[in-house]
Amino acid sequence: MNTFQIACFLMVAETLNFARAAERLSVTQPAVTHQIRSLEEELGVKLFRRSTRLVELTREGLLFTSDARTIMETAARARARFEAPEKEAVVAFAVGCQSHAYLSGLSGVLRELKEKYPGLHPRFQTGPAPHIHRLLKEGEVEVVLDFRESGTGKGAEVYRELLKVPLVCLCSRENPLAGQKSVSLEDLKKEKLIFSNPVRNPEAVLRVQELLMRGRSIEDIYFGDSPETALLLARAGYGVSFLPRLFLPEDPLLAQVPVEGAGEMSFGICVRPGEESRVVKDFIRIARSQAGSLETERQRETGGGF
Repeated sequence: MNTFQIACFLMVAETLNFARAAERLSVTQPAVTHQIRSLEEELGVKLFRRSTRLVELTREGLLFTSDARTIMETAARARARFEAPEKEAVVAFAVGCQSHAYLSGLSGVLRELKEKYPGLHPRFQTGPAPHIHRLLKEGEVEVVLDFRESGTGKGAEVYRELLKVPLVCLCSRENPLAGQKSVSLEDLKKEKLIFSNPVRNPEAVLRVQELLMRGRSIEDIYFGDSPETALLLARAGYGVSFLPRLFLPEDPLLAQVPVEGAGEMSFGICVRPGEESRVVKDFIRIARSQAGSLETERQRETGGGF
């Protein structure tokens, strides 16, 4: 496996067109095809499905994408280190999570971390929980931001809690539920429902979704691929959705109403046991400090929390 093979793979994955990939790489199309086939033979899997009209990533190709980017980034850092050794040493720091929504509160943490490590180069990997936790186990990311699920923090991982997060119902402010202090599952049985991708949802959200799906017609349920699409449909008045109140922005069109009996979910940082570098320890310390401030602010806004 070499970086040219990886570059060919990433360009085809981006363009989904072998001819266009070859043009951008300034090589011939047969050269790109040969590199992809060699890579597939080495990995023992098909990375693309090809037809006369269509090129698309296979499941294996999609999973390999993050590995390919990591390989190229590592190679680029190695070249930079030896091309300019007198410059500040690059400090690689990879963060994994299921959704970009988990990252929205990190700007202050990363700003403070950069003050201590000027050469810090953060990198982010998103994907389903099994994938990002595998990346942590294999050392491809230093930390994973996630909700504590059954099994999280056992064996190959250590879990550090940052804060407790309530589950809220999100609905248009025109919906009668918007005026309530809380909503029950009975209230929600009368509403059209918006579910986000179950692969990227915490267990507490899945339990509520499963309860509400019982006996419901498929016509009463909308499915979004991400929290962002679920928010879009709720904002447009298609129904109500459910998300952890984690860095949810204030929205003049949306009400956030606590769900009765749902409890609070633990959100935090997973690390490999015994492998907490100085950067990881400082990241956890700063994140905990800032999460405490966020929690205090949330309780002030809601009169003592949910």
